[in-house]
Amino acid sequence: MPAIPHSAHSAPDDALYIVNFGEQICPPLHAYGPAQRTHHLIHFVVSGKGKFYYQDQVHTVEAGQGFLILPGEETYYQADVDDPWHYAWVGYRGTMAESITRAAGLHAAARIFTAPQTTAAWQVLTAMRNEARDLRLSQMAAAGNLLRFLALIAPPQDPQEPSASARTYCEKALWFLEGHFDRSVSVQETADFVGLSRSHLYRLMMEEYSCSPKDMLLRIRMRHAESMLRTTSMTLDDIAHCIGLQTGAQLGVAFRSVHGITPGQYRKNALEIQTK
Repeated sequence: MPAIPHSAHSAPDDALYIVNFGEQICPPLHAYGPAQRTHHLIHFVVSGKGKFYYQDQVHTVEAGQGFLILPGEETYYQADVDDPWHYAWVGYRGTMAESITRAAGLHAAARIFTAPQTTAAWQVLTAMRNEARDLRLSQMAAAGNLLRFLALIAPPQDPQEPSASARTYCEKALWFLEGHFDRSVSVQETADFVGLSRSHLYRLMMEEYSCSPKDMLLRIRMRHAESMLRTTSMTLDDIAHCIGLQTGAQLGVAFRSVHGITPGQYRKNALEIQTK
């Protein structure tokens, strides 16, 4: 079966875009390389096995596993003689390429991965290929499929690293609060989303940020209120509604507790600075 490539073009400074992807059912001893790439490239083995060569290392890669090729390095890989591999690949570039690759546990010293959910990982790559064939795949959708794939191969959180686990919970809580500050979100909703009790979330956020979930929500709301006071002529009631509060009076109390001045005084001071 021949390769089924797809290329997508985008500006080189994009955060993330897909260069190419496809699949190959290889005959015995089918090889590629030595070759260099100008982008990140991940191969995922659906069935069979083969060998991946880079620098002075050789790795046997089997079904459910895959390997990473980094930009600018010379690599070579070859299908097994008795059980040649069937693999899929996806290549990508962009300012996010390195960070999302590392988030999946892949880097120069860790090239080989095993997908815990082999079927799901293959389904994501199959969807990417099928959508391209049907001319339904946009660059955004392709990047989304790549992120889904990387999430599926990312290593699970190490339970022996409580500080890393705490940080993950806190970042998840912060993400939830940032996305829901404009409505009447509660600490209990945040804790439920993260998957912790209120008291456990409180303890972790105090350790990580020296700030409770309730106070973090207040900080987020006041940050957005500051921006609207500086850049718009909206009334205090309107600003309050935009940040999840009921009235301008509530905004005034909250704002004074953080800044020590009223929203009106803050707006006046900001205007004076802008007009100087």
